[in-house]
Amino acid sequence: MIFKTFIPGAPLFIAIFMLLVVSGCATHSDTVVGPPLVDEPILKVQSELLSYYKDWHATPHRLGGNTRRGLDCSAFVKNAYQSVFEMQLPRTTVGQSELGEMIKKSAVLPGDLVFFKISRRVRHVGIVINDNQFMHVSEKKGVMLSALDNVYWRKKYWKAVRPDNGLH
Repeated sequence: MIFKTFIPGAPLFIAIFMLLVVSGCATHSDTVVGPPLVDEPILKVQSELLSYYKDWHATPHRLGGNTRRGLDCSAFVKNAYQSVFEMQLPRTTVGQSELGEMIKKSAVLPGDLVFFKISRRVRHVGIVINDNQFMHVSEKKGVMLSALDNVYWRKKYWKAVRPDNGLH
């Protein structure tokens, strides 16, 4: 009891100090550490976009086309937006590129549009499914999914826009 001799109330001080140390080390078993949860509306849109993709998967590319026998990228995006968001988009890639607000590639969400410069005059468009995939119409493979970080698409990337689709 050295503390009692030199510091009045020391046993109380030590008890409070120990209580604080012990309670500071306590953890709550219901605390979850991890990435933030994705909003339910975003997951719903992602699911609807994937469902739309599955319906059209492998439909061939046809410049100017707008049917199951063949369609181009802007027709596919226009039709998907009408089906999933009940929203009319312009028919051309250039018209679609002028919609909504421009966003960073790293901030894309399902439903955002991504644009690519294939050549000096040719533009391409797709719809984001998740942070790295988009659905579009390839000239060789038709309706398909591709990765934004794919070497080809990464080099051709132009911009991303977020149309006012009621989701974001």
